[in-house]
Amino acid sequence: MRALSFATICLSLLLACGGPPRGAEQSGPGARYAGRVTYDARHPTPRGASEAIEVRPARHVDVAILDRSGATLAEGRTDEDGRFELGAPPSAHTLRVFARVRVRGHDAAIARDPNGGETHALDTALDAAPTQDGQLAIHARDRDGEAGAFHVVDTLVRGLDAVKRWTDVTLPPVYAYWVRGGTREWSFYRGERPAGSGRYALELLGGDPGQASISDTDEHDEAIILHELGHFVMDRLTSDSSTGGTHPRGFRIDPGLAWEEGRATWFALAVLGAPLYQDTIGVEPWGRLRVDEEMESDEDPVAGYGSEMSVAKILWDLSDGEGAWPDALPDTDQDGIALGPAAILRAMMAHAREPGVFPSLPSFLRHLVRDAGLVEREALAAMLSRTNEPVDELLPDGPLPWPRPIALGAPVEDTIDGLSQPAPSGGRNIGLTGFDAVHSYLVTVEEPGMIVARLTIEGSGGPSDRTDVDMQLLDRDAESLAESSQTQPRESLAHLVQPGTYVLRVRDGGGRGNRARYRLEVLFETLGGPPIRP
Repeated sequence: MRALSFATICLSLLLACGGPPRGAEQSGPGARYAGRVTYDARHPTPRGASEAIEVRPARHVDVAILDRSGATLAEGRTDEDGRFELGAPPSAHTLRVFARVRVRGHDAAIARDPNGGETHALDTALDAAPTQDGQLAIHARDRDGEAGAFHVVDTLVRGLDAVKRWTDVTLPPVYAYWVRGGTREWSFYRGERPAGSGRYALELLGGDPGQASISDTDEHDEAIILHELGHFVMDRLTSDSSTGGTHPRGFRIDPGLAWEEGRATWFALAVLGAPLYQDTIGVEPWGRLRVDEEMESDEDPVAGYGSEMSVAKILWDLSDGEGAWPDALPDTDQDGIALGPAAILRAMMAHAREPGVFPSLPSFLRHLVRDAGLVEREALAAMLSRTNEPVDELLPDGPLPWPRPIALGAPVEDTIDGLSQPAPSGGRNIGLTGFDAVHSYLVTVEEPGMIVARLTIEGSGGPSDRTDVDMQLLDRDAESLAESSQTQPRESLAHLVQPGTYVLRVRDGGGRGNRARYRLEVLFETLGGPPIRP
């Protein structure tokens, strides 16, 4: 082998062991990498999400340095200003920033797949990374599709922090499935995913592929993100009274659905500290507002405990105003009550623990007055009157209007109507979730045994004369235990239960627009007792 000159050897060593990449400081055999992570954010405007971009720090997100094979060499997280510093050996090749936050006991992430297996991440080659003031400058741009993930996770943590302040409770891990061109119908709360994992999921609209500027995406709609997180919060801390399903504006809907949707909206706006609930479609100037609701306005097409906007606005009015608590909410209508969001959320938690309760707006208002002692009935009635809410409906002197108690062995008769326009109770009708299309009955049993429900329908019970009516038995968390969805004039269901409170729903069959008179009887067979006769 030919001998190399001394100069050639020196030049080779300099090329092979050159200085550290940009944004790094030499530290022994490796280097230390310091930098800042930021992302693009937009805000709502009357013409959709803002064209203007706000650059925000990616707060408390996980960062890692990888080698060429993808192996992790160092891990850390950014601070409140999005800054980080990591040390790594000479084999460092890539900086990876995850849309995931694990701080203050929280665990929140944004996933690329529905089951939460792959977290959104932004990769930057260290030898090509941009710098600013001698440090790495990592930026997630909205047009590249990753900025939305960082906006969503920051918003989730903002909500989780509020829950911690208000209740001193740290919630389980949660993730949001969001991708451009992914979910394209509705954003929603999915519950525990996978079942038994202890991790909970939201699903957020990603818009049409390649059409983010004109389609419905929710990554920059903070109120929508926090609304869906609100369902998770209520599910984990309180209870669930919802039927599920659609809840369009201008309809009186099932009171349990109105309660859950309205208080999720209240939670979102209490976290944001502003009484404006907005949902954008597209980006200005081509976009628009899908939802634009002002909590301090009393202009509503429908009101009362079947209106989700009544629920949201009443909870806002109970919370807003100056007081001796953090997170004071602005009060522009001078409604006269100021309990603060923390007191309201803690009262919801206490109300859900009451025996025999299936919460709704009237039951919660009664709890505030009678059980929690947080407000006088006269003051609450005055507030409701000033905001044009039906006082007698929301603060009844007698039994709560929903769900209606049904005694064992004592039949009741009524009419399901998901067909008539307008609906019998007012406003437009909707067969799937309408106020008149779903009836709920409270069933209480004091010993183990079998609930047997019998439904007799006037008509064919089928689609020919639009008299299809179904029924469903639920537990106190609105989990289905048994159901009957036949197309015949007589239906029944039976289910073994433990002592407690249950809800029996009678509803428009399939939500297709039916109207029928019915007779409902609930019987109970004790364990070891004589069987109920057919």
